[in-house]
Amino acid sequence: MSYTIENLKPIKFDWDKNWTVTADLTGLETFENCESNYDVRDRLIENNVLSKKTQEDSEYCQFFAYFSTKQSAENFIKRLGNYVEKRKELIKSL
Repeated sequence: MSYTIENLKPIKFDWDKNWTVTADLTGLETFENCESNYDVRDRLIENNVLSKKTQEDSEYCQFFAYFSTKQSAENFIKRLGNYVEKRKELIKSL
């Protein structure tokens, strides 16, 4: 499934104290060449989009990151959006 950043929203499950951002991020533009969400996670950490301190539990077909506040989850989505836009511009310029 193809995603856009606008599709991503923080989720708060009734039983959980954290806010969750989850999706198959390999469906986002610029991640098509990633084999799994493990690869996406590694790329996001390398590019300071996702902090190494952020609790996450990514799987092959799904990305999960957990945040203590809705605002921190929204900030991550914003950073992710900025990263995707920069990558799209870089790809266009090649």
